[in-house]
Amino acid sequence: MGKSLVREILEHLAICSPRLMVDSLFIPYGQSLGRALRQIEKSAALCPHDFSGHSKGTVSVTLHRMKKNKLVSISGPKKKAIWRITQKGKSHFKNTEKGISLPSEDGKTRVIMFDIPEDRRVERNWLRGELSACDYTPLQKSVFMGTRPLPTRLFEELKNRGLLSHIHVVGLEND
Repeated sequence: MGKSLVREILEHLAICSPRLMVDSLFIPYGQSLGRALRQIEKSAALCPHDFSGHSKGTVSVTLHRMKKNKLVSISGPKKKAIWRITQKGKSHFKNTEKGISLPSEDGKTRVIMFDIPEDRRVERNWLRGELSACDYTPLQKSVFMGTRPLPTRLFEELKNRGLLSHIHVVGLEND
């Protein structure tokens, strides 16, 4: 049996949407808006989520039920509405993800910086999505900040992908 529709929507909002938003916020100096938009479209095409197997009504009812349960929020007019995952939705998503939840906050601020080569763009985008799903906030395209330790499973995946040498973690203690 496949994933539930609620799980698929939460996964899409937690992983793919932040990546698209980050890509749309930062247009490299000297790059045209048209080229930047084409790159955002390519990022969107890499999203593994396909809701075409569900009717429009089913997705709509599911989204509104998720809104009622405070898993997602909506802003903007109907046809241009922007759906966002809430903190409760992130928590629900993480708790259903392989039964693993995030480590609790420990009062330390962490800054994650990475410099992954251009030819590994897919992995850069994957890492951005993972960091967003771990409640890390993007400061720049390759700099994120958060207040909880990263899960061990993320470090294992980074090691498996050969990315550890491209990533730097700086911990700051808050007084």
